[in-house]
Amino acid sequence: MYFCYVDDSGADQTRTLTGLLVPEEGWSDLLHHWLEGRRKLDETWGVPKNTELHAVHLVKGRGRPCATEEQNDSFGRQARIAAHDLMIRHVTKCESVRVLTVAGATAQIAKVYHSFVNHLEAWAAEQDTRVMIMFDGQSGPDDVEETGQEKAQEAWKQAIRGAKPYRDAHRGLPLASRRVLEDPIMQDSRYSQFIQAADLVGYAAFHHLALERPQVWPKLQPMGPMSKAYKRLSQHWLPGHGTDGVVWLDDETWH
Repeated sequence: MYFCYVDDSGADQTRTLTGLLVPEEGWSDLLHHWLEGRRKLDETWGVPKNTELHAVHLVKGRGRPCATEEQNDSFGRQARIAAHDLMIRHVTKCESVRVLTVAGATAQIAKVYHSFVNHLEAWAAEQDTRVMIMFDGQSGPDDVEETGQEKAQEAWKQAIRGAKPYRDAHRGLPLASRRVLEDPIMQDSRYSQFIQAADLVGYAAFHHLALERPQVWPKLQPMGPMSKAYKRLSQHWLPGHGTDGVVWLDDETWH
């Protein structure tokens, strides 16, 4: 069985979804390499291992992730790109990891998710395996006692309602043969190292796609280093699903 950690990226009227697939027997190996990368981030630039890594904030300089203001001030553009690349390199060290990116011309991420699940379903059938999906999203209140019972219950209800389009994509699969098991498990990226990893990979995939299809985002200036980072994962791209690491969905391929 595989665990698939999924996050979205994109801009305007086009969205992308990227999933990191890791087999159950390779889960601890991926975590080992990822935490080794986190340790190097801390040693090199002072980014604590529990600081959430969000690609837009990390690469674009919108966040101040370092432990001290002095470190943040010296954590410039090139260092941030290098930090992103370092973490991608550590993902590639896990030989069993697989990567799937699906993109389409729509602002509705749930629509892309439906096709993403179908690709996973087809691949899992080919491999005679099964998949459980962890998706970046609201999972409920952080602290019920601090939030209060009534507000906590409302937060849970909102989380459940918000996940409905994704649940529907799973429950629409044929029960007798489905390979994507259970409903999607919504995980807050703040508390999931692998959702953060999917975010960094997904951001690289987005820029990689933007370089390949400049007409999709004519106002965007794609970052070459992000495309290069995504290409580092080329040996891990899901074979038979997509061209140059990305499945592009046109009007005829929506399911």
